[in-house]
Amino acid sequence: MTSRSSRRIRVRTLAAALLGCALLAGPAVALAGASPSAKDGGTAAADVQIRQATNGEWRHCPYTGTHPELGKGHANDAVGHLQCVLNKVYGYKNIVMDKIFGDATLAAVKNFQQSVGLTADGFVGPNTWAALHP
Repeated sequence: MTSRSSRRIRVRTLAAALLGCALLAGPAVALAGASPSAKDGGTAAADVQIRQATNGEWRHCPYTGTHPELGKGHANDAVGHLQCVLNKVYGYKNIVMDKIFGDATLAAVKNFQQSVGLTADGFVGPNTWAALHP
């Protein structure tokens, strides 16, 4: 094997290992004081510190229902679960846990989506639920 092809294999192996680590890590972890939406002038949820959720943290938001598609105006237990996860697991403190998908919940969802690399449309579908529950 030539040194060039050996180097290529090492680079590909390293890239695969890094990708695997990134996939296992779940949502991105923002550094304290970092503002995920500083580019857009900031929002009420912009100074939130996103942290990786671990299995022990899910005990804060017990929920046995489904994870339906949600958007502004919805009002149900799934919205309450969403609000709980955003508040207690990801640190969004400005959301009232009233089971109503209002403006504060919408802003937090958009901020969360942006921080994990999803389209920040404020619509909670399968991809957003998967990011919320790594």
